[in-house]
Amino acid sequence: MRLNRFIGNYSTKGGQGFISGTEVEILDTKIIKQIKGVLRLKKDDIIILADGKGNNAEVTLVLVSANKVTGIINKVEKKDKTKRKVSLYLAILKKENFELAVQKAVEAGVSEIIPTITERTIKTGLNTDRLKKIILEASEQSGRSFVPELFPILKFKDALTDGNKAEEKIIFHLGNNLYIPNKEAQNISIFIGPEGGFTEKEINLAKNSGYNIYSLGSLTLRAETAAIIATYRTVKGI
Repeated sequence: MRLNRFIGNYSTKGGQGFISGTEVEILDTKIIKQIKGVLRLKKDDIIILADGKGNNAEVTLVLVSANKVTGIINKVEKKDKTKRKVSLYLAILKKENFELAVQKAVEAGVSEIIPTITERTIKTGLNTDRLKKIILEASEQSGRSFVPELFPILKFKDALTDGNKAEEKIIFHLGNNLYIPNKEAQNISIFIGPEGGFTEKEINLAKNSGYNIYSLGSLTLRAETAAIIATYRTVKGI
């Protein structure tokens, strides 16, 4: 049976982190409400707690009340970050579309997300608190040990400079140059444009900055669909 899994903040004896045999208290009220009110878990039930930094603990619940949940750590598992780092520079889309793209990119294994303003970007503001919540919940749902980071908004030119630190740099855009993954690359920056795509000026700027321009195929994809497919293929190298 799959155990319920939570990513959040916890308190352990001496503040030493997850150690087998020690008591842990959940500090996030949202998780407490989930355990007590939504899932109706009780004493002796087993859950998984993760700190979002690669540490996972199997915990047997000892106390479950309306405002306090504690347990005993049975065992601890430390996971390393995946070797391949994929940074998604995603043009800001309509609220629902952007949130969907972020959610699915996290589930697909993206390492970090950088919202980007391009020439055709219409909406330039974001609810970062809501996006961080979406990222956290998507990380929990997909069983990730590390929570991807959401960075501040960058203008396209600045984003190109930021993404240039990667080993491989890709702009996904309509065209005949089909994407073939570089399976050896371990640090990759990928760019997804807004509704309407990147302008010719932006494509030329990217080329002059050392970026490769690739297509995901002959079909015209919605921006959020392209973000999901591009992220998954880049992460998996397929």
